[in-house]
Amino acid sequence: MQLVFVCPQTEKTFYSEQYEIAENKGVQTAPDGSKTLDAKVALTEACPFCGQKHVYHANELACPFGT
Repeated sequence: MQLVFVCPQTEKTFYSEQYEIAENKGVQTAPDGSKTLDAKVALTEACPFCGQKHVYHANELACPFGT
């Protein structure tokens, strides 16, 4: 599945299937009952715009599915 990423250097958007889940601490529940995934997603290939391998918090990624 492709995810949507934004290069932090150039602020350009790209899609990639070349990633892995890193530091997965599971779903966390806040006192108000809201839930978030406490994990990071790391690119396994270099960013097409700057050449670096970025790591993103799960909450930094856009949903790849339309509504």
